[in-house]
Amino acid sequence: MAELLSSLNWVAVIAASLAHFFLGALWYSPVLFAKPWIKIKNMPEDHDGGSTAMFVYTFLLLLIAVISLALILAAIGTDSAIDGALIGFGAGAGLVFTLAGTTGIFSDTPIKLHLIDNGYHVAGLTIAGLILGWL
Repeated sequence: MAELLSSLNWVAVIAASLAHFFLGALWYSPVLFAKPWIKIKNMPEDHDGGSTAMFVYTFLLLLIAVISLALILAAIGTDSAIDGALIGFGAGAGLVFTLAGTTGIFSDTPIKLHLIDNGYHVAGLTIAGLILGWL
């Protein structure tokens, strides 16, 4: 495992993590899904997005997800952007989206909220996989 970790392209891991993080800024902005997300969550329209600590914690969690994706890509020998994007999409759609969906069923998460929140991770992991496979 240590050999696999040391073989990772850490510049690519950081770049992919930042891409996933900044996708969130766009995803949850008025340009994309802020208005329906705020409405579903019954938040005030002037919702500020959260504290600095929340953003730091979010980045750390995304970093762990991207490291995990990088380990998978390294273990199977992925060396192209297309293959990285496909594996990232598979991880997002096949694992995150479906597992969060099962939790959402039992916690009465509205389907629209599930699509917004977990669609973000599908898109983010696809982009992360593309970057990891490319660099």
